Amino acid sequence: MYGMNKKELRLMPHDAAWKDGFEAESHRIETAARDAVIAVEHVGSTAIPSVYAKPILDIAILCKKDKLETLADALRSLGYEYRGRFDNENGHFYAVLDKKNVRYVQVHIYTEADADWFSKLNFRDILRKDTALAKEYNDYKISLAKNVSDKSEYAAIKTKWVDKFILKVFDTL
Repeated sequence: MYGMNKKELRLMPHDAAWKDGFEAESHRIETAARDAVIAVEHVGSTAIPSVYAKPILDIAILCKKDKLETLADALRSLGYEYRGRFDNENGHFYAVLDKKNVRYVQVHIYTEADADWFSKLNFRDILRKDTALAKEYNDYKISLAKNVSDKSEYAAIKTKWVDKFILKVFDTL
């Protein structure tokens, strides 16, 4: 099962059920927003079998630029809170599926396959294939979670590591 209290920071060993959860949620989204969606991808740590993760599904959706509102309406109909632009980034939007105080799904929506879209997919794919890098990332996350209890601080520090990782690894591709 997945889902985590929004005030809590908890990492769990990988759960094979997360893939099933993603597939079910992906199907719900694609059915509700048929003509708006180009691709739906399982990203983040729940998509990497050897890595501990917060039990919250991370989904990236590539949406037709002229169908963003259609997708936003479809997500709302499924119980998502559509939050609009993500960090004031052009072409990047955000929605969450919360029930009471539990977060189940975070959705990053892109209206074009830009560098950020591809970095999410490449990061996932590299860590799925390279067990040594996945272990390094996993060890870092576990250590960080032991020393930081605030989810926002955890995310900010972890993002700095991910950004360095992306620059280092992707420059060699």
